[in-house]
Amino acid sequence: MKIEAYWDINQLSQIKTKSQALKAFEEEFIHMFLKESRKTIQSIDPNHKGFASKMYLDMFDMQMAKAISDSDALGIKEYLQQALESYQKNSK
Repeated sequence: MKIEAYWDINQLSQIKTKSQALKAFEEEFIHMFLKESRKTIQSIDPNHKGFASKMYLDMFDMQMAKAISDSDALGIKEYLQQALESYQKNSK
């Protein structure tokens, strides 16, 4: 697994196709889900309040989101792709 800098905005400029955009959306959606879920855990565990800990956990969530997205286990990309195709078909 390639570890990418989590602040790399240049990566967004590399998106050329609808499939790549949907994959990036799926990855970001999963990342936000993990990040928001972690907030409930952090409110229980007072050891995760420092800046370094928050940054580490955010990068960890980002890598987990990438791994989950790459596994295609959730099917968010496929669902959105079908929804877009249906919308395009019905909007004509």
